[in-house]
Amino acid sequence: MFRRRALRRRLAAAGASSVPDDQLRRLARALDLGPEASTCIPGPALRLPASRAFRFPDLRDLAELRRLPLCTEQQCCNPYHFSRLCKPETPPPPYSRIVMDDVKPKEHGESTEDARRTDHERLPTGSLATDGEERPSWEAEWCRLAYWELTQRVGRQFGVRVRAVDVFGGGGGTCGTGRHGLCLDALESRPDAPQADQVRKTRAKIGLGVTLSLESDGVWLYNRSQEPVFVSSPALDAAAARALLVWRVAPGHCLCIFDPSAPPPAVSLPHIGPVDPRSVRISFAKGWGPKYSRRDVTACPCWLEVLLAPPS
Repeated sequence: MFRRRALRRRLAAAGASSVPDDQLRRLARALDLGPEASTCIPGPALRLPASRAFRFPDLRDLAELRRLPLCTEQQCCNPYHFSRLCKPETPPPPYSRIVMDDVKPKEHGESTEDARRTDHERLPTGSLATDGEERPSWEAEWCRLAYWELTQRVGRQFGVRVRAVDVFGGGGGTCGTGRHGLCLDALESRPDAPQADQVRKTRAKIGLGVTLSLESDGVWLYNRSQEPVFVSSPALDAAAARALLVWRVAPGHCLCIFDPSAPPPAVSLPHIGPVDPRSVRISFAKGWGPKYSRRDVTACPCWLEVLLAPPS
């Protein structure tokens, strides 16, 4: 538990002036609850020092922060209600440049030609929604989620109509209290699948996972877990003709993964063919790339495909 005297000292060291006792008590309570706390704490003057003292020690300016969708108070200073903007790494790490390999054939006898098609490419002929019914059109969905473990898709596609959706682990199968979205622990994995131990270990690290949010300036990803996530989206590297960029999003950071007002052009890569410009791939905890032990996203234990709705 945060003692108020120690809390006041840390805030002062981070640049805060005098803090009212009531505000200090509310902040201490939120810090005790940690990242799962949903309570907003009014106090805009505390936003920078609180974020600097308890989340990002090298934070220089409020412009580096972005409010999480769960935050409803414009004047909030709860440091767990803010995410730090992700910046590209310099020089690029080994996983930064990839060539999108084909999705490998599945074990249940799917043909090689069929296996190369992503779920997004199958959508025009109909796909299974979470209610088990054929859904020939997107209706009010702005995206669909497909969760994968290595080369095996787990569960059905998850249609998203709400503006912000969480994808998270359940902490032992509880699926979190008050969380709304796709709980990965509720999906049935194959216990006899190859590398099942690797998948279980990675799943255990997902925790609060990620929040995907459709906002006025694009589709944003917020990493709320304690591990990095790795993102590949054509929208992040539109200038690249032969490769796509894999971004590392550190814990507590966020990244705009797609801007509907400026969608990337269709790209065709050698030996692969067309790359869907409205498909985003996110790997939990494990990166991939040509100099990495996992060359393709399908070698990652737990990953997510975000299938964005076609333009209306």
